[in-house]
Amino acid sequence: MRVATAGYRRPVISAPPSRAFVVLLGAFVVVWTVVWVLMGIWTQREVRTLRQLSTTVITSGAAVKQTGDALQGLSSIPFVGSDVGRVGRQVSAAGVDARRSGRSSRTAVDNLATLLGVSIALVPTVPMIALLIVTLQLVRRRRESLL
Repeated sequence: MRVATAGYRRPVISAPPSRAFVVLLGAFVVVWTVVWVLMGIWTQREVRTLRQLSTTVITSGAAVKQTGDALQGLSSIPFVGSDVGRVGRQVSAAGVDARRSGRSSRTAVDNLATLLGVSIALVPTVPMIALLIVTLQLVRRRRESLL
């Protein structure tokens, strides 16, 4: 053991961490990393299941558009045809908008799933891996200085 002052007014005792501590820290970091990577993968898959909702909106939009197109076909009926045709155009437009919105939300869900999965996997693990790397470098330097 040696005493280092490193800019402090009182001496600081510094000793290399024990081998058991380094092994335990390494094992902890590996387990921590695996757990958080698995949580990231699980989160990504769960969020991605929301795509099904977007697919339902796309399918419903297509059905609404078909209904609107059918109503537009009735525009030749005397007295009510013009009103039915106008409603048919509105319904068709709503169907097109629903399909567009469904496609857009599917892309957004995919992006969100990826972003959340990567974030959940990386945010907690990067500092732990950095801690392990710094500790290993510290151990190596201290051992070299003792030789």
